[in-house]
Amino acid sequence: MGFLTEPIEEKVVYQKRKYWINASFDTVLQVQSLFREEELPEILKLQQALKMLLIHDRTFIRLPTESKKELLHLIFECCINTQKRPETRIKEQKTFDFEYDGEYIYASFMLDYGIDLVDMQGKLHWKKFISLFQGLSERTKIREVMRIRTMDIPKFTGKNSKQIQEIQELKSYYALPVKGGGGQQGLDALFSTLERMAVKNG
Repeated sequence: MGFLTEPIEEKVVYQKRKYWINASFDTVLQVQSLFREEELPEILKLQQALKMLLIHDRTFIRLPTESKKELLHLIFECCINTQKRPETRIKEQKTFDFEYDGEYIYASFMLDYGIDLVDMQGKLHWKKFISLFQGLSERTKIREVMRIRTMDIPKFTGKNSKQIQEIQELKSYYALPVKGGGGQQGLDALFSTLERMAVKNG
C-alpha cells in the first residue's frame, strides 16, 4: 500500500469519538506559524491549533490538557506527517521557509502545475501539497533559490573574484532571516519539522 492506493486520512478516532480534520496546506502552515510564536503559552497554542484543525467540533474544549495533547499528536501522525525519516546527528542546512518563501512557492506551483495556491486554500490537502512541492522542477523559482542557498563559495584563485562576489551577493539577497527557536520541545517540535517533510529524498 502506498500514497496512490491508500486514502488520505481526513478523520481520527480518539477516546471512541470521531473527529473530522481540516488538514489543508494553508491550515497546517498557519498552525506551524502559531507554534513558532515564542510569547504564547503552550496551552493557548494547543487550544488554537485544535480549533483550527477540527471541523465544526468544539467538544475537545472539555478534554483535560493531556488529552488535548494526545489528540493533537494523533492528528499530526495520521493526517499531517508524511514520512518517517531516520534521525541524523548532522544538522541539515535550512534551504527554505514556507512562510518567508511563500511568493516563490506560489510562483513555482503556477509555473509547473498551473495551480493557484491562493485559490486552493482550504481545498488542497497538506499531503498532496507536499508531494507536489517535492516534484517541482529545477526551473522553478523556489528550486533556484534553494540551490543558491546551498551553493558552495569557491576558493579564491586570483582570477575568480568576480564569480565569488556574485555568489556572495546572491546568497546574501536570498538568505533566510534568523528566527528564534519557537520552542523545540513537546508540541512545538511537531510543527518544527514541516520543512523537512518537503525536502526531496537524497
